[in-house]
Amino acid sequence: MKKRRLIVTGAFLAAALCAVVISLAAASDAAAAFLPGITVKDEHPNGCVDCHKTAGDKDYRLNAALAQIKGHPNIAKVVKKVPDGCAMCHKAGGSGKAPALANVVHEFHYKDAAKNAFVTVYQGACLNCHQLNTDNGEMKVKSGAANW
Repeated sequence: MKKRRLIVTGAFLAAALCAVVISLAAASDAAAAFLPGITVKDEHPNGCVDCHKTAGDKDYRLNAALAQIKGHPNIAKVVKKVPDGCAMCHKAGGSGKAPALANVVHEFHYKDAAKNAFVTVYQGACLNCHQLNTDNGEMKVKSGAANW
């Protein structure tokens, strides 16, 4: 009787262990990291301007969006590279004429995540906007020519 119970318990534990291993393997495949430029092709090598563009009859360019903000100056003639040119006013640490660009951009891209296109469409991936040097761990902000 004891031998039978031991065999049944052993078989049950072996089956349970197999189920756990299979579940973990499936979960790790499903949860593979989405790292543009590292684990998948970088579809947005120019950062902002690769996403903020016209699409059909919609204008998602930054100059069009900023024109809707009361008091924001027209950037079309002064900003030639995005977001590099935005730092003329949006200095790091908020020491410029406007809040720090990093604060503005991160707040906008991650607020109301369930409805935010950056999160729902672009997976909220940091590497859509930032570029990671995998040799030295340095992170920089991608920049591209203004598209207006």
